[in-house]
Amino acid sequence: WKMLGFAHTEDLKFGMTENELITQKDLMIMPNTPRFIRENDEIILTAKISNLSKKGLFGKANLQLFDALTMKPIDQQFQNKNTSKAFSVKTGQSTGVSWSLKVPNGIQAVTYRFTAKTSKFSDGEENTIPVLTNRMLVTEAMPLPIRSKQTKVFNFEKLINSNSSNTL
Repeated sequence: WKMLGFAHTEDLKFGMTENELITQKDLMIMPNTPRFIRENDEIILTAKISNLSKKGLFGKANLQLFDALTMKPIDQQFQNKNTSKAFSVKTGQSTGVSWSLKVPNGIQAVTYRFTAKTSKFSDGEENTIPVLTNRMLVTEAMPLPIRSKQTKVFNFEKLINSNSSNTL
């Protein structure tokens, strides 16, 4: 980070400071998640675990899933059977962990919680991903040029000739 500071007094005397700051933890977990998921998707959620400490680290990484509207656990619905995974990472390096999931029907949004924990350090991230339904909105576009005091008839042929009784 680049920090800039500026202060002034009522008689317009001022002072400035500038500094560079580094914010980091010895152990960091950084999820790589999609912006959204769809019902019936089979996905692999991954996370990168980085070790910025002076020693090698080993511990457990966890993924917990919650219904975003009720915050009730939904790991079973997503077939997240093994919520905890062991990891080992050398100093100054990173490693990856992953979980295979099957997105169920009927969930509007899922809140995930990634955590990584060793005997000395821990880190985590929580966020929400929307779950899109498999239904598709089908639209037909057609220009409708009409001048004043004019009557015209337009037929949406693709909509009329579709085989679906619901769309008509």
